[in-house]
Amino acid sequence: MPGQRALSQPIQSFVDELALCVAANGAKGPALLWPEDPKTLSALLELDRPARPGPGAESSVPGGPGTEDLAAELGHRLNLRVRPLFRFLSADSPVVESAPNGAERTVSFLEGACRCVLWRVGEDPAPGPSHPLGMRLRSGGTLFVPRDHTYRLSEIHAPTTLLELHLEGPDS
Repeated sequence: MPGQRALSQPIQSFVDELALCVAANGAKGPALLWPEDPKTLSALLELDRPARPGPGAESSVPGGPGTEDLAAELGHRLNLRVRPLFRFLSADSPVVESAPNGAERTVSFLEGACRCVLWRVGEDPAPGPSHPLGMRLRSGGTLFVPRDHTYRLSEIHAPTTLLELHLEGPDS
């Protein structure tokens, strides 16, 4: 693609795994992905990203050139428009919920950890840890969230950085 830089091997491997995960699970439900390449997390951490916003500032910011290239390649593979966003969560943040927007998305945990409860839009999430879709996510994991699901993040005890890829619709 014009203007797009070649992806490193770990990032290309990650894109391949994401494309397979989305294609296999899109109509079935959520999925958790742990990349096979042990260098994937360090490669994701090396991507240019904006500075962490100050207290009270917007916690979601658009991705930079490296994430744009990753998003373009994933979008090409899935024939979707992919929008990358970084989400920065502070230690002891209040509960953070995703707003359902009718798009599928992936949420990669780059730094930190938190509890995640995932549920189908329109259903009440279970209040306790016995919920079958409740889990603790940490650096290196990627959650696939189908368009009919949303999630809640809590128990954020350390600064946590997420890379969200919003899969928004067919390429134009």
